[in-house]
Amino acid sequence: MTLKTKISLAIASSLVIPLTAVAEYEQLPNIVVEGNVMRAGTFGTAPDSSGLKDTASLLKRVPGANVNRNGPLTGIASYRGMYGNRINISIDGANMKEVGPNSMDPPLSHIPAPLTGKLTVHRGIAPVSSGIESFGGSMHAESKKGRFAVGDGIETSGVASMGYGSVEDGHFGSLLGAVATDNHKLYLSGSKEQGRDYKIRNNQKQKNTRYDREAFTGGYAYQRDNHEFGINYSNNNTGHTGTPALPMDIVYVRGGLYDANYSWNLGDGYKLKTNIFYQKMRHLMSNTVMRNGGTPERDNVSNRTLVEAGGVDLAFSMPLFKGDFSVGINGDNSNHDALITRVGTSATDGGPKGGKTIKVNPFNDVERDRYSFFTEWAGEINEDLFLELGARYTHTWMNAGEVSGPKPMAKAIAAFNNVDRKRNFNEVDITTVLRYSASDELDIEFGFGRKNRAPTYQELYLFTNLSAVGGLADGNTYISDLGLEHETAYQFDIAFDWHNDNAYISPRFFYHYVDDYIQGERTLKAQARGKNILQFTNIQAQLFGVDLEAGYSFNENWRFDAGLNYVRGLRVNSPTDDNDLYRIAPLNGRAQVTYEQSGWMGAIEGVFYADQGNVIGFRDNIGDEQKTKGYMLLNLRGKYEPYSGIVIGTGIENVLDSKHYDHLGGYENHKRTNGRVAMPGRNIYATLSYNW
Repeated sequence: MTLKTKISLAIASSLVIPLTAVAEYEQLPNIVVEGNVMRAGTFGTAPDSSGLKDTASLLKRVPGANVNRNGPLTGIASYRGMYGNRINISIDGANMKEVGPNSMDPPLSHIPAPLTGKLTVHRGIAPVSSGIESFGGSMHAESKKGRFAVGDGIETSGVASMGYGSVEDGHFGSLLGAVATDNHKLYLSGSKEQGRDYKIRNNQKQKNTRYDREAFTGGYAYQRDNHEFGINYSNNNTGHTGTPALPMDIVYVRGGLYDANYSWNLGDGYKLKTNIFYQKMRHLMSNTVMRNGGTPERDNVSNRTLVEAGGVDLAFSMPLFKGDFSVGINGDNSNHDALITRVGTSATDGGPKGGKTIKVNPFNDVERDRYSFFTEWAGEINEDLFLELGARYTHTWMNAGEVSGPKPMAKAIAAFNNVDRKRNFNEVDITTVLRYSASDELDIEFGFGRKNRAPTYQELYLFTNLSAVGGLADGNTYISDLGLEHETAYQFDIAFDWHNDNAYISPRFFYHYVDDYIQGERTLKAQARGKNILQFTNIQAQLFGVDLEAGYSFNENWRFDAGLNYVRGLRVNSPTDDNDLYRIAPLNGRAQVTYEQSGWMGAIEGVFYADQGNVIGFRDNIGDEQKTKGYMLLNLRGKYEPYSGIVIGTGIENVLDSKHYDHLGGYENHKRTNGRVAMPGRNIYATLSYNW
């Protein structure tokens, strides 16, 4: 048994659709599930698109994972009921920070799917070495960078792709080119994606779902003997793009990420790895770019935000006993600013032409710094037992500058500005994983973890009620609490993996008890502010469930695969009869039959989501989450490779053109009375790609 079993899945295999179209298998981010004994082939070679405008869409096929979607490019990662900042996500080794305080640009949206080379997901309890605050799991995306030449001489490599999807009249094009020797490599890539509002059913459209994005990456790498060095830059230029579940849409998201890495293999198992990054981005959102702006009750509003961040990682590993021992330090810092501008539209404000202009500075010079170090050992106790032990200490320091706003906010502004806003959090993470090979066909794994997460800057510093709360999109506005404690989760896992040459089944059961879980509550302070206002508060919570995958190969051409996910989130000692947690996916699963032969591939896929009636409720029924009905989808996919490197893909998603709503989606225009944002209807797609 290896120290960490890494099974590469060609998830969404032969085809990738960055927009709602699909491209070929080598185009797609390679999905690597770490810390798992999954058999190769689970959903492994079936073509898929899943509307892959962002890499987060790939998570639909990872056991236990899902996506909270507020817009076509706003896919927020979810894992076993945890989502957003509870999950540690890195892009090319960098813990990217969202420039939008409402998660309009979640980390996995930074690099479009056609430019993503690999997405790694730690299944179960994430090791401490996977990053800071891996409270709800760890995920790592890497952009495509071309390859070094093999042998003497200069080699070129690359991929070009294009595609079209009917549901939103969307099209994309991407190009990656690299020139390299065996020591040097230079690469450039770019992509363009554009689409209109997508159709729901019978040509009815979902408003505010069009998108427009350009992306660029480039870099240089050097390798010789046991050394490798790289420097990279990625740039995201998102234009007018809808976020129908939020109060405003994207006018632009601009900026990029610089990162550099160095690794040194000292020999005999001794290794040194380093990574540094710098990020600077700016963002403008507005309720007029795709909507009609304000009403007498809701004025024209825009919000201009900035983020500047950086960080460093250093890790050293060496052989110890029958395993690997590693130590490392990690640190990052981020600074956030936001300025909201409101122009009055009502007659009392002077009308649209002469309306009052009010500015609110809700986040001013907000700083969040994390300093952390870890140690971990993973290895074999004997030929049947594998053990992983890890510990991490993290110190999080936060502060915020003085805020400003109009006279009606004077009391809240003074209360915020006149208190000490510095906060310190000390967190200790511990993980233990024991894996037992009971036989050649059965592996059993037991895991325990203690994980922590400090509050976000929105949870601490939102002095007035706003919806800028990390993409909750629940129709409420929130206020912060400077007295919040950090979250502490006690995690338990037990997994079974049975497999033979033709079949596999792998259920994994989990239970998490969370001290000081942070969620919105109708506190006395929130009630005093008015209706539909919640305050971030510490409570006690528990989450439990199972994720399962299974499959059977009938012969070398035909294969069947299936997956099932269930998670339940409950408040402990709830003061009311409503003890459910917010935005928990219902029971869901998928089954797929795949056929492959001589360059041809086809798949029939069924997806189902059950009703979700276990929704959060509050004392005065204000802020209650809506229930959702279940649904089933049928998808058909195929691809053909007429010549080596050339792949044609086509398929139909949502064949029956059913109208359905994702429970993890937000409410249209951020109002619960409008119901949830509808999902896309029937989509016919086609793609063409060439690899060299």
